[in-house]
Amino acid sequence: MRQRGFTLIELVVVVVIVAIMTGFALDRLLPLIGRAERAAFVRVQSQLRSALLLEAAEKLTRGESARLSELAGVNPMSLLLEAPANYLGSSAQHPDEPATRASWYYDERSRRLIYFVGKHTKFHPITGPEDRIELFVEFVYSDRDGSGAYEPSRDEFDGLRLASAFAYDWPD
Repeated sequence: MRQRGFTLIELVVVVVIVAIMTGFALDRLLPLIGRAERAAFVRVQSQLRSALLLEAAEKLTRGESARLSELAGVNPMSLLLEAPANYLGSSAQHPDEPATRASWYYDERSRRLIYFVGKHTKFHPITGPEDRIELFVEFVYSDRDGSGAYEPSRDEFDGLRLASAFAYDWPD
């Protein structure tokens, strides 16, 4: 009686077929991961913009318009009720490199909110670093008296902008 089983050649053929199928699956899956990361980045960025504008509106309704310019130096993540799960925190030191992919971090020295872009995206820096987006809060006002400083009684508050320090292209 003969025992039936796989020969070595049959096993190699099966392994090669599985490897090819895995390659095709990864080729289809990786762009989806990059698109999902970009969508999550845009969602958090929108939440931050809304939180900044709400904070400005609160200061205006409390009669604290003279303190509006202070919002330019704030960590916008501190204005959210709950920070995203991939927020590493705020520090004067750069976080450890392995933990930074697809994560947010606030650099206290530069007063910039930094997003470290993941590996599987179509992110292309035009200027600046290749692995991150650096955002800062910009206080926008119309300097009606030409003094160069915001004076609530004379100047008009136009809003707060979450601006990028460097140009980048991150297509969908």
